[in-house]
Amino acid sequence: MIRKAALLTLLTALLASPAGMAGTAAAVPAGRAAAAAAPADPLVVNEITPEVVRDAAAPVTISGTAAGAQGTSVRVVVRYAPNRPLTSRGEMAAYLSEQGYVPSNWSTRLQATPLDQAGKLPFRFTVTPQELGMSRPGVYPLAIEVTDAATGQRIAIERTFLTYAPKGEQIPKVKLALALPLVDRPHRADDATFMDDDLSASLASGRLAALLQTAQDTGDKVTWFVDPALLDDVRVLSSGARIVRGVRKEADRAAGQWLNGLRGALTGKPVVATPYADPDMTALVHHGLDKQAAASVQRGAALASEVLGREIHGTTAWPAGGRIDRDTLDELAISGVTSVLLSADALPVRAAAQDDPAAITSAITPTPLTPDGAATLYSVVDKPLTALLADPTLSEVLGGNVSAPGAALLARQRFLAETAMIAFERQNGQPAQPGRSGQPNRTGQDGPDGSAKTPSPTVVAVPGSHLWTPDPAFVSGLLQAASSAPWLSMTSLDSVKPGRDGAQRGDLTYTERDRQAELGRSHLATVRKLERKAEAVATVTAEHTDVFHAAILRLTSASWRGDAKRAASFAQRVKETIDQRITGVSVLDSPRSVAGSNGQVPVSVANNLDQDIEIRIRVTSGSKSRLAIDADDGTYVTQPTRVLAGRSQLVNVPVIVRGGGGEASISVQLLTDGDVEYGNAVRVVVRATGYTGIAVVIVGAALVIMLAAVVMRVLRRRSRRAFPFDGTTAGEGPPEDRPGAVPAERTQSP
Repeated sequence: MIRKAALLTLLTALLASPAGMAGTAAAVPAGRAAAAAAPADPLVVNEITPEVVRDAAAPVTISGTAAGAQGTSVRVVVRYAPNRPLTSRGEMAAYLSEQGYVPSNWSTRLQATPLDQAGKLPFRFTVTPQELGMSRPGVYPLAIEVTDAATGQRIAIERTFLTYAPKGEQIPKVKLALALPLVDRPHRADDATFMDDDLSASLASGRLAALLQTAQDTGDKVTWFVDPALLDDVRVLSSGARIVRGVRKEADRAAGQWLNGLRGALTGKPVVATPYADPDMTALVHHGLDKQAAASVQRGAALASEVLGREIHGTTAWPAGGRIDRDTLDELAISGVTSVLLSADALPVRAAAQDDPAAITSAITPTPLTPDGAATLYSVVDKPLTALLADPTLSEVLGGNVSAPGAALLARQRFLAETAMIAFERQNGQPAQPGRSGQPNRTGQDGPDGSAKTPSPTVVAVPGSHLWTPDPAFVSGLLQAASSAPWLSMTSLDSVKPGRDGAQRGDLTYTERDRQAELGRSHLATVRKLERKAEAVATVTAEHTDVFHAAILRLTSASWRGDAKRAASFAQRVKETIDQRITGVSVLDSPRSVAGSNGQVPVSVANNLDQDIEIRIRVTSGSKSRLAIDADDGTYVTQPTRVLAGRSQLVNVPVIVRGGGGEASISVQLLTDGDVEYGNAVRVVVRATGYTGIAVVIVGAALVIMLAAVVMRVLRRRSRRAFPFDGTTAGEGPPEDRPGAVPAERTQSP
């Protein structure tokens, strides 16, 4: 019977091959045939149906395309292992990496068949699970191999899996939680400036358009991690004109449509807000930027709720790379985070101790079971955190590149097989692993032979990168296949709680390689400087606004990992914007004058901003030998002074002129109310004049001389009145001056 079925299948394949359609092949233009003479993929498997075998007698269809040099004859072989399902996920990994065995049994479906003029040979054949020797439920290896018919040399091979889950078979349920990121790198530096126009292109037909399509296609059990900074960038892009590299551009209507589409796609679905701009949390904590780490968590949830129009929580953190250390965990816990999404290998399961009596249950070492996807973590806060642990293999499959022909099919087959193996591990009656007390954990449902079954676990799968580029068709097909798999039950991430599978995990692992992947020290030093400047601006303008703080948080995004050049350009733009704001308040540095040994120097502060400010002024002397500040410590600091918008304010600084004065200088530094320097100090030239001790003596002597001259003049006048020269008595004037006297006639000499 098997021989007849094989012969019938072979004839069907031969008739369907290009050799049986010579007329069609001859109609292909020579130019197109030559262009396809060197195919990129020697073997493409584009169909395996059904993906999960439920009936031993139902046919399984396998089809694809073999390729090679034109005129070559090839043989297509299906390799399988009858009655030999794989026993563990480790064995599955070894098989795929070619370190495990290649199934020795094979069935030739196409033998010595020549390729067509394009160097291709489509193949399609059917085989039943009975023919493949599937006698019991399990995950079976399946390989499709193409060899040269003349030499027998292998041209290509594709290894995959076929899961056999007969109807009526009681297979333990596995809960599957998927989490998908909707994150992008920042596109704005300061709030008003877009550094590129890449966001518009991505929203229209790029990565973000694919993410929107994926969100629309997924069900209500998939959890989405949304970056509020992305939502804010899209909102700004759609709401009005913007500046892109110095060029003014109008509002992007497509951005508004994308945002509205996202709101609709996420309606009724679990959504978690990432911290604002999806920051590199471990790098921030390691470099003392704890304040920014906490601010990003608080800002993220509030902004996501505002943009999406519903309450969005940010109590679950998904750090970059899925790894954190204890310091970062403590900071997240203090910031209100109650669960962290990590890679499972970041919290590895500890091997049983050699002297643990519970580990010595039999002479045969049991196959290790896939542990539950959640565990409990303790931090500096009283309430423990939940560690949601993403399965590395499932995450790799979910987030892998499936753009190559046939890649999506093989990825889907593996995802189903991996989750099925997790279920079969429990069904095979493996003894439960010991808990903390050393006693086996029991579910209350024993197997038919009385052995205790382990609890059905929850597995978590996420893409490996936050900047994931999805294939919507692949994700949709994968979710559809997972939903129909008899051993899988979809669940949301917030329903995942630490189970009681008894797996003992070690501490968080954070390696030196993980540290090297963080944002660089120099970049974060720049962030720290900009933060201090931004704080000063907010204090002086009395805004207490986060207009610059949002820009600074965007500089902490984990997307800048490995992109130092772009990060530096964003930081430079933010610095220029903050400096421009700071220079709006300035000290007028025109020369000043002061006269006298004690006086005042006027200092003017100009406010060119569009709002009032409060500023303090600190004045120190740069030439203390000529000009000293009249203050206890030689430094004059004013109380907070209010300067109206567009006006200037004059402040008089008391000084003492020394050494006869001359040209001196003072240093004027603006301060915030918290004594933080605001901008750079300004040097003001002062021309001082005064009187020294010698100058006082000289002036005094001159005054004495002048006084003596005045006295001498007074004495002369008095002496003339007392002793006249014309013979009159004292007190009498000349005869003509007496009353009634007639003036004598004056005669002239002849």
